[in-house]
Amino acid sequence: MINWIIMIFYQLYTLGYLNLEQIFITNLLLLVIFRGIYVVSYYFNYYKNSHEEQTERTKLFTKNEKIYFSIKQVSIVLSGMIFYPITIYICFYSLLVSSNFIRQIGDNLRLKPVNIFGRIINIFAPLIGIIWFLFIEVDLYSIAAVGISILTFLHYGFKTSSLSLSKLIEKYDKRRVNKFPKAAKIALMFLLIAFPSTILSLSAVYAPPEKKTYMIEMRDGVKLATDVYLAPGSFGAPRPVVLIRTPYGKSGWADDLALQLYSTQDYHVVIQDLRGTYDSEGGTNFLLFTKSYLDGVDTINWILDRSWCNGKIASAGPSALCLNQYYYAGMAPDGLVAQQLWYGTPEMFDHAIYQGSFHKSSVETWIESTAPENYEYQINTLFNYLPKNDTLYNSTSLSIEIGPHYSNISVYGIHVGGWYDHFLQGTIEGYIGYDDLGTETAKGHQKLIMGPWTHVNHMSIKQGELKYPKNSNGFDLTLNWEQEVFDAALLGKSINWDGARVAYYLMGDVDTLSDEWNYWRYAYDYPLEYVEDKWYFTSTGGLINSTLPSINKNFTYLFDPRDPVPNLGGQNQPFDLYGPMDQRTVEDRSDVLIFETSELIEAVEVVGRIWGNLFVTSNCTDTDFTVKLTDVYPDGRSMLITDGSLTVRSRNGYTTEDFMSGSQKDVYELFVDCWTSAYVFAPGHKIRVAISSSNYPRYAANPNTGAPLANNYLKYNIANNTLLTGLAPGSQSCIILPRLVNMSATHVSY
Repeated sequence: MINWIIMIFYQLYTLGYLNLEQIFITNLLLLVIFRGIYVVSYYFNYYKNSHEEQTERTKLFTKNEKIYFSIKQVSIVLSGMIFYPITIYICFYSLLVSSNFIRQIGDNLRLKPVNIFGRIINIFAPLIGIIWFLFIEVDLYSIAAVGISILTFLHYGFKTSSLSLSKLIEKYDKRRVNKFPKAAKIALMFLLIAFPSTILSLSAVYAPPEKKTYMIEMRDGVKLATDVYLAPGSFGAPRPVVLIRTPYGKSGWADDLALQLYSTQDYHVVIQDLRGTYDSEGGTNFLLFTKSYLDGVDTINWILDRSWCNGKIASAGPSALCLNQYYYAGMAPDGLVAQQLWYGTPEMFDHAIYQGSFHKSSVETWIESTAPENYEYQINTLFNYLPKNDTLYNSTSLSIEIGPHYSNISVYGIHVGGWYDHFLQGTIEGYIGYDDLGTETAKGHQKLIMGPWTHVNHMSIKQGELKYPKNSNGFDLTLNWEQEVFDAALLGKSINWDGARVAYYLMGDVDTLSDEWNYWRYAYDYPLEYVEDKWYFTSTGGLINSTLPSINKNFTYLFDPRDPVPNLGGQNQPFDLYGPMDQRTVEDRSDVLIFETSELIEAVEVVGRIWGNLFVTSNCTDTDFTVKLTDVYPDGRSMLITDGSLTVRSRNGYTTEDFMSGSQKDVYELFVDCWTSAYVFAPGHKIRVAISSSNYPRYAANPNTGAPLANNYLKYNIANNTLLTGLAPGSQSCIILPRLVNMSATHVSY
């Protein structure tokens, strides 16, 4: 409930309805002055001037009524502070009533100038107010407030303030506050004091802080634009700091999201534009991310030197905001104690640039939209680095000893990814690397959440063309686990690391309700223990796992790079079609081979790393082979689960190029990495595998020439590619599907 109240006041503040400077300076000052005039004139009129008329029997107020009168004045001030037009209404009404009191004081004391002064206020105060708000400080709401105050005064205030003491006592005798039930008094006190006080307190504490912008100098002299938001109500006192570094601009969704998440938890927030993006310097000859491992460390050192930092820093942010976190964490900077790592990878080359083949659309489209001024430089440099070059690789990888490395990781971490995400394997490997290879501080202090989500889409149940059950929404789970991790690292709160540290969503048929799929599982650790089942391709287009195929057969097709198989969803970035989509329109082609099971009698569960194990030949020295795994629904839909591609020259690693002979007599064994999934093929469904040589533009179309990778190919060959299947060694092509074992030892109730 408190979170909803906080969000309401946050929105009121951002819409301009809770301006703290105006509330506590302008509004409060006006109310104290004008309500003070009212109370003083009231006192002199009914107490000082008419004291001789009062007896013990006819006192204007009893003791309790004096208390409630005081409460009323305090509540009027508190309530009126919140909104400026209400302040104006109360001030002008108070002034008009006070003018009547002043007139009576003049009559009682026989001081005509005092009487005349009261009449002048009575006439000219509203006139001056209307002129002021109409011509000087134009505010139609305030003009309306002045008008309503006049009407209220004429209807009620004028009559009441004109009563003699005896008439006033008679009026109050008819409505003594003491006649109210006790419950009503308590409710009245709450309405008059507690509610406006709560509004003012929450708006003061949870309103988004003002930002201060700095240009922080890095070790090479480049300055990075950085916004600092001190926690509301902290007044610059030392607090934990949350650091966010982004290539998408530090103002906008980055600060909106960060402030809602972290400022309300009493953390200072620092948001920085990455080198070469938006307001940060960097020049035209820079590569995104390659300096992040140094820039992040320099920024953390700068934060540690600020008086408002208590020495504990966490980093946060999804996607590109996540990638750069890995690299500077791998340099073991002092002060960094926790990380929120959503939808990213610690291996930029292996997962973001390549997944067996070049991720064309993701890389080229993203760079062009993020750093358009030096797009050509980045792309050309990237191609010059292929095969993988240490200059690029060392700075954006945690798996090698040079530069940032897993062994330096010393943070608590929350790792979040999706089964349909572009970085899904990176999320998993990041968790494993932190948990198994980090320092003692990091080991055993990681959490992993994998849901049925596309890129940064864990708050939606709609993924691609499928709608998962409501339990697939990961908003509460991700935020709760993150808060546990951050509270432990930043605030020293206790956390149970011996229970479930891994949550993964077991996907399946979205049209059929079942307890066997589409629910969350919880485990002690990851990876889980599984065995690899080989499902062989048969001569009739079947897919079997009980025995080897009985007949050998070669499936040959022509791959023309001018007419690649179009991509249709999958683990793409949001600017492309992404998520689970029906593949039928791209399966009915002569260059696509289809293998599938018969209708399943029992459910088949697949949890773990998936590989296509292919035996192939080609008439070219280089080409690609692609693998898609789909679930065929009873209505014929072929819904994509995962896929992979392999450029054959990279089959033994990126650092060397191992070309084929170009003779179809030579057979090559390939392992096509289709990454990881958690899926149940339901009874009545079929398991389908599609083999081809392109999936464009998810992967670049191979020209089949062996030429260096480039963004455009001027020459090409039409490849005659063959997949071998059957019983004979060297022809047992299959897909490897993982099957969990020892569930009781790895999983935990939650």
